[in-house]
Amino acid sequence: MKSFLRLFSYLVFALLTAPACAELAQLDIPGNSGAPTADVVGEIRNVDTRSRQIEIRTDTGRTRDVQYDSQTRVVYRQRDYGVSNLEPGDYVAVSTQQDRDGRLFADVVMVRESVQERGGSVPQRGGSGRDRVSRLDNLEGTVETIDSQRGRFEVRDRDNRTVVVSLQYNPPRSVSDRFDRLREGDNVRMEGRFLNQDRFELESFVPAS
Repeated sequence: MKSFLRLFSYLVFALLTAPACAELAQLDIPGNSGAPTADVVGEIRNVDTRSRQIEIRTDTGRTRDVQYDSQTRVVYRQRDYGVSNLEPGDYVAVSTQQDRDGRLFADVVMVRESVQERGGSVPQRGGSGRDRVSRLDNLEGTVETIDSQRGRFEVRDRDNRTVVVSLQYNPPRSVSDRFDRLREGDNVRMEGRFLNQDRFELESFVPAS
């Protein structure tokens, strides 16, 4: 009987402590390779595309460097963007992994507030499509597919060419509202910039004449 009670007590203890063990596994333990760490929350100071590194000033005043790669997701208003769209002044929460050397690697960068929403200004960055001052290109065609998650859609233009149209990071409300109302088969006229022959960055929709 005593053996039975001892076994029963052990099973109850194991069940009660199992959740706690799972939580402990999530803690940021130095040297625990690949263990999830707490989010890094703060303001982006710089994005170094050469070293693939994001510099973040945390809410506690510390500066943290987080590595990223081609698998790192940037999410803003429930849409995916590339890391290159991040701007100094953006307020973010970064879900990370830590390697054995203590380096942090970004899995997901969640933009809580863009620099524009925070009332800041975007520093001039040479080569950025947003900051270039040049004439706008025109594009007209029929909407074929819409990818709401990634903030882009495909258009068949007058030359029967398929062009992928992408929204700018943090687009004006008028543009995002029009995008949300898009349907396959709609005819659209737009202004923006061709990134290459088959990709177009949308600045604004042009009302039908």
